[in-house]
Amino acid sequence: MKTLFVAVNAKYVHTNIAVRYLTLFCGERGIDCDFAEFTVNEPKNNILEKLYMSDADVYGFSCYIWNIGMVLELCRNLKQLRPNCKIFLGGPEVSFDGEKILLENDCIDFVICGEGETAVRDFLEDIPAERRVIYGTKLSSLEDIPFPYTDEDLKWVVDGEKLVYYETSRGCPFSCAYCLSSVDEGVRFLGLDRVKKELKKFADAGVQTVKFVDRTFNADKNRAFEIWKSCLELKGDTCFHFEIGADLISDDAIELLKNAPPGKFQFEIGVQSTNEQTIAEISRTMNLKQLTYNVKALREKTNVMLHLDLIAGLPFEDYESFQNSFNEVYGMNPHVLQLGFLKLLKGSALRKNVEKYNVKYNCFAPYEVFSTRWMTFDDVIKLKCVEDVLERYFNSGRFCETLEAVLEYFESPFDFYYKLSQFWNSRGLIGQGVKRITLYQLLFEFLCEELTEEECLSVVKIMKKDFAKWHSNGVGTPDWYKLV
Repeated sequence: MKTLFVAVNAKYVHTNIAVRYLTLFCGERGIDCDFAEFTVNEPKNNILEKLYMSDADVYGFSCYIWNIGMVLELCRNLKQLRPNCKIFLGGPEVSFDGEKILLENDCIDFVICGEGETAVRDFLEDIPAERRVIYGTKLSSLEDIPFPYTDEDLKWVVDGEKLVYYETSRGCPFSCAYCLSSVDEGVRFLGLDRVKKELKKFADAGVQTVKFVDRTFNADKNRAFEIWKSCLELKGDTCFHFEIGADLISDDAIELLKNAPPGKFQFEIGVQSTNEQTIAEISRTMNLKQLTYNVKALREKTNVMLHLDLIAGLPFEDYESFQNSFNEVYGMNPHVLQLGFLKLLKGSALRKNVEKYNVKYNCFAPYEVFSTRWMTFDDVIKLKCVEDVLERYFNSGRFCETLEAVLEYFESPFDFYYKLSQFWNSRGLIGQGVKRITLYQLLFEFLCEELTEEECLSVVKIMKKDFAKWHSNGVGTPDWYKLV
């Protein structure tokens, strides 16, 4: 009996660690299984044809908020074509309402909830006769899981310039109400010796980016220090991406990270909000003062790429409060500021309190919030516009000196990005494709409306430097460039 584990990723560069774990874990017991990866951007009929041609007896789909709609459609059509096959779903998107999924989708035979390795293996060794939900049990030790990437797989990853996901721990010591990691109790770790050997495999293979899926990677400060130290000792240009708690970083760690060359480390830091009442309500443990100090130290003293996150739509965060959060986090001077919008994930504490917070949200994945007791849908729309121009200008990294100069003429960073977003909106440009070179022209036109002629020309002088840095070849000289 042949089993095919199926992943439908959000982007081409992504890889799915779950289907790799399952293939190798089940294969150790002689189960005939393999995996196939696709993306949500591929034509659904092409995916369906490949699944059909695989001629599997059992299909297992890895389900997330970004692919659940597509997965269910594929399953319905696959069941028509192969009515005798068995189809099961697993993953975070189906782990909290398995019975409902079976009730609403007769094409699905089984739903496996929770941790999957042992549950899937046992299921495939003795498939039940009747449709039902199967609840997974936790592995007592992560050491039981094989390294998810074979040599052949790593070559495929490198040749395709994809990133790999890597797990050294499961669980999170914190209980943030918007996150699913809070559902699991306790944290389990892979042994350091094994981690170091596997990181060397990535580096030796020439993997471009290794993205750790550990939640709050540095919750164990000493362990994080040792892994960072090990990464620095590796040869090659592999970049290592971590999700960390910035307030947990020690001075010793900052000293160590001073040795990292550009491109070696990326830190994703979820600030989410600087509103104390909001932080308390979502059960987030964070020392904002220490976080701010550490982020600035990392920015000034190291080459670590810093991605800071904000979430709009959290409890007690109204539009004005979010402006304050935006300005405070922007003032930490990250390389990237990701303005996200709250998603009410199945199983999360916030989803269980929608009535308490008067939340209206999309009933379809990814369950993004429309409005709350504190933030109207009009507010959310305005922030969506801000997100658009923030992504194009600040997060692109192509306007560093220009933006620093521009902000002197506005009340706050948010004031600037909001006004710029309204300028874009008035021209129908929000969400539209715009050439990178045109971004400079649009910024110039906006500044002509907002600033005096003298102020505008002073910014243009600096904008010419950014333009020359990124567009020195193959483009003509725009009119605004000739003004000074």
